[in-house]
Amino acid sequence: MKKFLLLFVVLFSLCTNVFAMNCNWRTLPDGICAKYAAQEFEKIAPSPGVNWLAYNYDWVVQAQQAGWVVKTEVHSAMIGAIVEWQGLERGSGHVAVVRNVLADKIIVEENNVGKTIGSINYTFADKKLQSEVTTGWGKTTIRAIKYEDMAKMDTRKFIGYIWPVRQDEYNKSPSKYAISLTEQMNIKEPLYKGFGEYWASTYSLKEFDKTAPQPGVNWHGKLQDWVKNADQNGWVTKYNSDDAKIGALIIRTNPAKNLVKVCIVRGIKNSLITIDVRRTNLYPITETINLSDLKNADKNGYVFLGYIWPIRK
Repeated sequence: MKKFLLLFVVLFSLCTNVFAMNCNWRTLPDGICAKYAAQEFEKIAPSPGVNWLAYNYDWVVQAQQAGWVVKTEVHSAMIGAIVEWQGLERGSGHVAVVRNVLADKIIVEENNVGKTIGSINYTFADKKLQSEVTTGWGKTTIRAIKYEDMAKMDTRKFIGYIWPVRQDEYNKSPSKYAISLTEQMNIKEPLYKGFGEYWASTYSLKEFDKTAPQPGVNWHGKLQDWVKNADQNGWVTKYNSDDAKIGALIIRTNPAKNLVKVCIVRGIKNSLITIDVRRTNLYPITETINLSDLKNADKNGYVFLGYIWPIRK
């Protein structure tokens, strides 16, 4: 009888621990990078899904112990995998979901990326933790990361990938999951209306198309000529900085360096406009600018060139 009771206690403990671990990610705060990554992994990974979260860091280590394929080489990315970076301090890590694998970079989707605007306290696995809150809190953004930059993301180091593949399944036929470096180097970037899918300016074009009538973006040419070319292709364009409109593209140029910024207007309040822009690696930046300041060059030398409204003439 004692042996039976002991066995029952052990089995009950194991079952409740597995159940708790499978559900742990759902108790993470909405908006944090970890919850989004776990949620997306669950959508495509075989059973038991995310079963490793005994604590909210060292995901790669925990996942490997829980029977998942993990890879620690930057080129060993797989679509649908979770990628992890860790800082020197526990709790300063970041995770994202791999959405595409290209010759020179990976494309990830992630939550809570942008300018730090505060912090949030939360409890996870009976531990009190803190997360920074960025302008990307609760927002899913896309970022392009070159392989040579993987190891130096901000102040964090690359730890590895968690593939949505069970280790026992992988062991049956490793070649089934293999892709040579030569094959990987031949993977071309997809296009959006003739523009590179992961070019920073393409992000603004895709956002423009979400509210603009058909045919949407239908112009090409040099960035400096986009306002003129859009006008010739039937779009309302404005050259007065006061004529801002939500959903419009705003083109700014730095003539000295031959650089152009393509942003999208997100909000207008009194004399202030909020614009959304992406760095070359698609890192999200939100700026609030006084309309009067657009009449002069900003601290980086950019001057206002014009707006392309999401309205046909």
